[in-house]
Amino acid sequence: MCQVKPRRGFASGKGAHPPNRYFCIPRFLTKPPVLLILCLFLALPAAAQESGEEDVVFELGEITVTGTRMEKRLQDTPVVTEVITAEEIENSSAATVAEILDDYGLMYTGNAMGDYIQMQGMGERRILFLLDGRRVTGRIASRLKGETLPLGNVERIEIVRGPQSALYGSDGIGGVINIITKKPGDAFSLSADISNRFLLPYNDPDTPAEAKTADFNPILEQNLKAVVGFPIGPLRNSLSVEGARSDFYYNENKSASVLPRMLRGKAGLDMAVPLGDMTEIKLGGSFMAMRSDEQTSARGGLNRLDYLRGDAYVEAELFPLDGVSLTMRAYDNYYQRDKDTYNGIMQNWTTGENHENENYAALEATGEYAGFDNWLLTLGFEGAYNSMDKYNLRNNGTFAAADQEALFAQAERYREGVYSILLGIRGDRSSQFGFFAAPKLSAMRHLPAGFRLLGGAGLGYRAPDFSDLYLVKDDNPNHPVVRGNPDLTPEYVLAFNLALDYSKEGLFFGQVNGYYSEMFDEIFNVNTGAVDALNRPLYDTKNIARSFRAGFDSEARVTMLTYGYLSGAYSWLYAYDRTGEEERYPQPAHTVKMKLGLDHQKTGINTYLQGRFFSALTDPDVNYEPRFILDFYFSVNIGRHFKVNTAVDNITGLIDPLGPYTAQSFTLGLRYFF
Repeated sequence: MCQVKPRRGFASGKGAHPPNRYFCIPRFLTKPPVLLILCLFLALPAAAQESGEEDVVFELGEITVTGTRMEKRLQDTPVVTEVITAEEIENSSAATVAEILDDYGLMYTGNAMGDYIQMQGMGERRILFLLDGRRVTGRIASRLKGETLPLGNVERIEIVRGPQSALYGSDGIGGVINIITKKPGDAFSLSADISNRFLLPYNDPDTPAEAKTADFNPILEQNLKAVVGFPIGPLRNSLSVEGARSDFYYNENKSASVLPRMLRGKAGLDMAVPLGDMTEIKLGGSFMAMRSDEQTSARGGLNRLDYLRGDAYVEAELFPLDGVSLTMRAYDNYYQRDKDTYNGIMQNWTTGENHENENYAALEATGEYAGFDNWLLTLGFEGAYNSMDKYNLRNNGTFAAADQEALFAQAERYREGVYSILLGIRGDRSSQFGFFAAPKLSAMRHLPAGFRLLGGAGLGYRAPDFSDLYLVKDDNPNHPVVRGNPDLTPEYVLAFNLALDYSKEGLFFGQVNGYYSEMFDEIFNVNTGAVDALNRPLYDTKNIARSFRAGFDSEARVTMLTYGYLSGAYSWLYAYDRTGEEERYPQPAHTVKMKLGLDHQKTGINTYLQGRFFSALTDPDVNYEPRFILDFYFSVNIGRHFKVNTAVDNITGLIDPLGPYTAQSFTLGLRYFF
């Protein structure tokens, strides 16, 4: 049963480095409802141009990023980094991290187990999620469920493509997604958002006409979030509260709901305490709980999934000597998922048999030295303890644990606005696999006339997780048996990239980034050719020999009619399994994106029409056809403190066989800010 929300529209903001976009124009654009939206949309830029009050501006130098583990301007970072800003998140109908990443083309589908996210041909377990630089747990089914990461207190999301093991260790061989939260301020602030989303009746062409029943629900889903900043003397505080609920969305013959019933709540508190003129202590944490009921039959059968997510941290920044800064941090990140089953015929529950949780506790220390002209040196240490308790791990009574330690060093030679050369290396020791080292070299050069050249080479690795090592998946009589392998070694990738971008004073930005990566000892589930006593195929987890990915990402954005903009992108991926001597497309090979928008800051008018196209997968085991999704968004300020917005997602009415099984969704929202 699919547990995916209706598709959202991706946003764009003033001052943002534009994310990848895509497009194509099918026949449905000639339909009357769509023509009405287009007429409204195309009329707005002309009206805005007449007032002549301000321009749409997007400058790389306005954004600070942490993709090299150091804060610096985006235009001076030597690694290809994409930023989704707070304004872009605000000007969208997205309520969770999964939804905003879906809007930006990184997630091509998802289900109850998690989201299928890909970057440069790497997906699921090969993309590292961070929260303010801290590891996010919860990749229990090899995929992280972004619906458990709400957006209420998110300042921006940084996306760094390519292997990042030289900085962050295991898992980031496809890239890193760093979720940056809002920091406490010196003055009182308040913002609150409420939205309502609803869907038209489900229209399944395969359902016989006599079985069709209307199921219009005007209050299918509601989302509420509020963030308040309140200083108390020298203590700065930020409190965030979020809540969401949704109802069942039945198919036409009422046999089951194609979307779950959901209830979610989250609260977080961040504090900053200055100690003298140069020292500050930061501490805080958050807690999220979510319940999702998936109806599985007309007789009342359902699966109930309960999620818990919690994190806590304390961090101190010290300046013991001139040119020296020292950051020390301790944190804990916890994730839990429980699945219970209700049998409508027998009217009983099966509980406690599908339980899993993961905990990651870490201690970090990072020192920076900037005493040399045009040099920045970084040295750091990390120690962590990772544990998992999972019902189908066959190791020490379903429990597994590992400790790991790491040293990393980084040296950067730079001149702001001219060039940057960065060399880094990291060595990890794990109780699971021993020692592994990963180096990386990145470089950036500003060229005449607004051009910039970026390139890099690096080694990335992913250590086998607890499921790879100890999983024995044999609890479903209709599914194959998958067996873990405690003798696995880390998989690693050698990757190269070369990018060229061009920007002109906020009027135009364009970039092409090509990449090539060779993966060795890839961890894969291999069919043994044997069957068990129930005639189920047996799959063993093994290190296979070799595969590669190659391709490029391209994007461009141009300002039109003073306040309007047009952005588009095309991404191409080619993957080849050298062991099986066959093409492999675990993700769509072609992605095309496009967005036409208007952003008038003074009136708060922000509107756009966006489309994204994903090509079909060649995997014979997955029924995945080409998809085109079109979304519309509009918002306007009402007075000084209110903004109203509306959105229509999935205008095309696409019913995707992998989910979501919904047509158009409509959102109405209200925002208060002070």
